[in-house]
Amino acid sequence: MSSVYRAGWIAFLLIVVLAPLRVYAGLIASGTRVIYTEGTRETSLMLANTNSWPVIVQSWVDDGSGNPAYAGTPFIVLPAVFRLQPEGIQGLRIVYNQSPLPRDRESVFWINLYEIPPVSKNMPEQSRLQLAMNTQLKIFYRPNDLSPAPENAASRLKFRAVQEGDRWYVECDNPTPWYISFTDIIVRDGKTERHVEREMDMMTAPFSQRRYALPGNAPVTSASHIQFYYVDERGAILNDTSQL
Repeated sequence: MSSVYRAGWIAFLLIVVLAPLRVYAGLIASGTRVIYTEGTRETSLMLANTNSWPVIVQSWVDDGSGNPAYAGTPFIVLPAVFRLQPEGIQGLRIVYNQSPLPRDRESVFWINLYEIPPVSKNMPEQSRLQLAMNTQLKIFYRPNDLSPAPENAASRLKFRAVQEGDRWYVECDNPTPWYISFTDIIVRDGKTERHVEREMDMMTAPFSQRRYALPGNAPVTSASHIQFYYVDERGAILNDTSQL
């Protein structure tokens, strides 16, 4: 085992040991997203079972639909099915199968971690309750030599207010080759603020526009500006501002 890989395992073990264990947490991954750079032979993701019981885990990559039979994935996750003991740790290997992907922009897929707890044989069958949980993490495939650098992408975004009927929207124009994942977008006008409506996935794709709905039907004035929160390379949440 290389010193770098060993250090990664040690750091992950410390996170698992020092973090408070919560029953509902189930599986904990070593990151909130996976970046797969062109030319990489494979990458890894470490999982920890924080439950006090073993689980069966099925892993696969799809388009976000949660469908293990999805045929369009360019990634293979190994092992695909495994048993993870209580407080156990398992490393996943993620391998690109060389299916063609766009060369001028990022591509995004979802890693699924489907967690099935055991059923106690000592419980009456009518009293058994089995809850399966599916955790999804984004995996980004990145061709080499894209510009600008991903850490500079947020500064290139442009926003404008759009009215359709009696509804108002914030439209984000992303002229970069990177996906931008927002956690919040706020329209500020003096001391007032309006948050866009929450959605399950708030990404704006490369070289595209996306509209985010504002609650109510109050108009957005020319004095308003935007504050937006987004996820950076390391999974941290940063914020920036922009004029409308």
